[in-house]
Amino acid sequence: MTETMEIPRIPRGFLLTTLEHDVSTSTDWHEHSHEADELLWSEGGIVTLEAGGRVWAIPPALGVWIPARTPHRAATVGAAQVRATYLTHDPIASSAMPAIVTGVALSDALRALLLHNHRAQLDSAARLRLQHVILDLLAPAPQTSFGLSMPTSGHLRAIAEAVLTHPADKRTTADWAQLHGMHQRTLARQFEAETGITFTQWRIQARLQLAIRELANGAAVVSISRRLGYRNPSTFIEHFRTLTGQTPTEYVRGDAGSAAA
Repeated sequence: MTETMEIPRIPRGFLLTTLEHDVSTSTDWHEHSHEADELLWSEGGIVTLEAGGRVWAIPPALGVWIPARTPHRAATVGAAQVRATYLTHDPIASSAMPAIVTGVALSDALRALLLHNHRAQLDSAARLRLQHVILDLLAPAPQTSFGLSMPTSGHLRAIAEAVLTHPADKRTTADWAQLHGMHQRTLARQFEAETGITFTQWRIQARLQLAIRELANGAAVVSISRRLGYRNPSTFIEHFRTLTGQTPTEYVRGDAGSAAA
């Protein structure tokens, strides 16, 4: 299902507003941008985002900061409760956040205050005080590597999309190079130049992106690791911890004291 994203309107004199998008099936929003900064997050289900040349999987414990006027497109994998918080584009009000797309750790306190601001009946002075606290709690996540850089060349993007579609595909760099009539070293150099990491590293991160979605939907670690092409679940867990600083279940739950939350 495809939907049109609503134009955000922040009430005059306030700092932010949140829009709810509850969907019962996989939904896609076409590429668009806003005049306001945006924090995209979820109360349930998995949201995916493509922005700034990267693909992001957003489980409930995390959000993504999208600076004003940044083209982006969002989608859900199945049913989801998508939340988009829009903030005044004020360098002082949002000084903690960079001018690039980045991950945000959605702590219990930040989530609770966002929901309270959205749903509670407050007088103007109390709401403004609350919104200042929300801005104080915004900070980039210590680990932002859950964003996956996509290659820009047509042939490399086709390879990347094939891996995302079939993560257990075991074809090597040499196999893909032969398929596209290239030398293995040429493909490897191009892929690293366009994504910043090797093809092997990219494939591991792509698998973990998909693992995040499966974990949020309640799938077991053993079944996920097999589906992603891992022979041993312990290797999958080791890769996941290296990337995020957490075990798979800690990452999705956002357990207190974990590295990325």
